[in-house]
Amino acid sequence: MRTLRIALWLVATLAAAGAAASAEPTLAQAERMADTLRQGMPLEDVRKLLGEPLRASLRTDGNSTSEATRSTLQWTYTWSGAAGSGTLRVDFGLKAPESWKVTRWAWAPQ
Repeated sequence: MRTLRIALWLVATLAAAGAAASAEPTLAQAERMADTLRQGMPLEDVRKLLGEPLRASLRTDGNSTSEATRSTLQWTYTWSGAAGSGTLRVDFGLKAPESWKVTRWAWAPQ
């Protein structure tokens, strides 16, 4: 019986540690993660790195003759904490049918 209690305590402790590890990153952690963004990075790699965006928008420039420059997907991430808050905007361009790649990113002033 004692072994069962210890096993249950161990499972509960590991589950709590896993939940804490998967918590949303702090602003400082997010800034370090954003340092690894690169031009041409695929959308799925950005999702793995930063998670799901707070907001997503799609813009189309009807004056452009190139499909790649005509569509822009923008993801917006926001973090806040004791040290302040920050908003990261990541822009993707359509490089091939259904293939979004990072074209630029920037931290917005708060």
